[in-house]
Amino acid sequence: MDIVFGRWGRVPMTAVFMALSIAQVGAKEILFVYPPEGWRLSLETRTDNLHFFEYFPKGETPQQWTEMVTVQIFTNLKGISPSVLADNLRTRFVTGCARQTIRGPERFSLGGYLAIRLYVECDKPTFKKRPGGSDFLQHEVAAFQIIQGRKNLYVIERAWHGRSRASPNAPYERGDLWGWDVFWHNIEVCDTDERARACFGLGLLSPEKAAIFVSQANPVLPYGCDYFRILSLLPDTARATRPTQVLPLKLRLGRFGGSKPDRRLIDDLLAAYDENRPVAVIVTMSGSASSDIFPIDAAKAARDTNAIASLLIAGGVATDRVYQTLNADCPGG
Repeated sequence: MDIVFGRWGRVPMTAVFMALSIAQVGAKEILFVYPPEGWRLSLETRTDNLHFFEYFPKGETPQQWTEMVTVQIFTNLKGISPSVLADNLRTRFVTGCARQTIRGPERFSLGGYLAIRLYVECDKPTFKKRPGGSDFLQHEVAAFQIIQGRKNLYVIERAWHGRSRASPNAPYERGDLWGWDVFWHNIEVCDTDERARACFGLGLLSPEKAAIFVSQANPVLPYGCDYFRILSLLPDTARATRPTQVLPLKLRLGRFGGSKPDRRLIDDLLAAYDENRPVAVIVTMSGSASSDIFPIDAAKAARDTNAIASLLIAGGVATDRVYQTLNADCPGG
């Protein structure tokens, strides 16, 4: 059958599209995509198999725009792989443009899921009208990320177009190969049942990301590890979530809970819980509190982190929304 594929006309396929920005798409699997700050949702449609979201920068419309993000999800899709889909897109651009620049398709692993990335620039497209009636312009640019979930296929597109390649917002001459790099690196597919698996959108940090955040806090630890553990405040995946907040915490002398900063931290975490914002508290040690003996400091970190968890639960946080992860780089971790 012929399927409407985003903005680029029709591509012969054997499945139907759907899109989503942040949503639960099954009992366990969730797609996280964060449109740039200030962008707004312009269109949302849903069928039995399809959910589609379309975003534009503030002030732009489906008729007058320079940049756009669409997210599409095929549910319970069988027989179509990310590679096949990317190859079909690539063929579409090769045959539909007087001049094109194409990078990819590139295969990679996205948190254990097969993913494909494709970047295309099309000058003088032979396409005239998009579905809905808007015009194709002289220069069209699109990047696609296609992800194979356990049952679903996810397609995220970010596009730019203009009448001149010299337009101020044109995505040319950028430092990274694909453009819009931060946007792509924030995309995740997560499994809510696999809490030991890093998923930033759920507040579960990989060791690499945790090390980056802790280095910004300038911890003082002499044992060859940067932090002791991470306390994650998980979101309610049945509701819309907000971007994850990361809080490197330097423990002080004494037990946690008695100082104003301690109480302020708990208040902040309870507020994040009410907002359904995931939080990752990375527990490390201030220089003045460190004994320089790992078992002693690790025991204090465990005691204080458990105190934080107890205070959160006493404040109304559901027990299953608090999760702790040990740093495997620490002695005995």
